[in-house]
Amino acid sequence: MRYRLEYIALIFVKWVANLLPERLSRSVGAALGASVWFVWRSRRAIATDNIRWAFSEPSDVVDPQAIAAETFRNLGRTAFEILRLGRTHHDELLRRIDGGEAARWLEWAHHQGRGALLVSGHFGNWELLGAWIRAMGYPVDFVVKPVRNPLVDRLYNECRAAMDVGIIHTQVATKGILRSLQAKRFVAILADQHAGAEGIDVRFFGRPASTPRGPAVLALKFGCPLMSGVLERLDGGRFIAHVDGPVEHSPTGDPEADVRTITQELARRLETHIRRTPSQWLWTHRRWRDS
Repeated sequence: MRYRLEYIALIFVKWVANLLPERLSRSVGAALGASVWFVWRSRRAIATDNIRWAFSEPSDVVDPQAIAAETFRNLGRTAFEILRLGRTHHDELLRRIDGGEAARWLEWAHHQGRGALLVSGHFGNWELLGAWIRAMGYPVDFVVKPVRNPLVDRLYNECRAAMDVGIIHTQVATKGILRSLQAKRFVAILADQHAGAEGIDVRFFGRPASTPRGPAVLALKFGCPLMSGVLERLDGGRFIAHVDGPVEHSPTGDPEADVRTITQELARRLETHIRRTPSQWLWTHRRWRDS
């Protein structure tokens, strides 16, 4: 019953998101995110504490409360944009997203002929990043962890499918990624959440953080280009895509050290983007844990 109620509520939100003009829809999403910030005290506390820890140096002049509040508003905008994917055409994405240097890196990776891994995080609008890659004309698959509620999970996947973005479930990730790379597709992976005992500890904002080792392991195993990138939100419903160049990874003979080196570089790149616009990252997640 709970799953059905959640699904019905999300269907209603999707209906509202698609009924309203794009600009107003985005504003309503931000307002909804602000209301969640006000009500959800536990996540508000997590976000504020995370920001305070991350920007603890005397040179860091930030307002944790203000950043956390904007984080929730960004999540609201992002949710409404995802639910509108069914009526968002590729041409519209190309108008709203400034590709620039990012587009050139995508072209370079595509011409390598081995597929490519693109590691990103919960920053800006991560779902639109994959949709933009597809709009640029490149086949792309997203590695996704199923939502606990299967009805909600199906709805999100329908939104992704509307933009012709493929889905690889985490339960069969290795096989699915191998098939995608063999088909010379891009594979987008979100690798910025706590990975527990299966992850590898690297420095993230100056503190050890268990981080998914999968992208590094896959790049070493398959020898495909490994890049990172985010989609940064600008004003007025516009974005700018940042795709960093390939991570160079020559095997040293010590697989664990190689994985750590690559994973650390990916974490460093993401941290750079977050420091530029901290309110666009998902601070509500318990990123730093002992296990």
